[in-house]
Amino acid sequence: MKTTKTLLLAISLLLLPLSAFAASSSSSSDQSDVEQAVTNFVKSVDSKNSAELQKVLFTDGSFLTYSTFSNKIEHYSADQFINLVKSGQKGGWVRNVNFVSVDVDGNTAIAKVNITDPRLKETGFVTLVKDNGTWKIAGEVSTLGLNK
Repeated sequence: MKTTKTLLLAISLLLLPLSAFAASSSSSSDQSDVEQAVTNFVKSVDSKNSAELQKVLFTDGSFLTYSTFSNKIEHYSADQFINLVKSGQKGGWVRNVNFVSVDVDGNTAIAKVNITDPRLKETGFVTLVKDNGTWKIAGEVSTLGLNK
């Protein structure tokens, strides 16, 4: 009986890395897709491409930005955010996107990103939802300040 339990434990320990590998390969694909969705989001804003931005945003999205300059929080719905880009009030920059972390849990994900240009740094937590197989931005909470 002890030998059987020991054997089962040994087999389980040998299979554990294989199950972790299987789980990580599916999430690495999702992680890559999440990073691409966030990058598309930032680049759509930077290029003032509201049509492309609309494709990557979840319909009920919400955006909160704390500005260290004004000490205020700006809040926009997805539609308001798209209209700000469309009207030219947001966007027109060239920024870099650096991923600090990406955590995928089923059909939801959160990415911590640093979005920078030579002058400004935005640290954001971007929440995504997998909608019909496509990762879409459901919201972002960020802090905007000087790039030190």
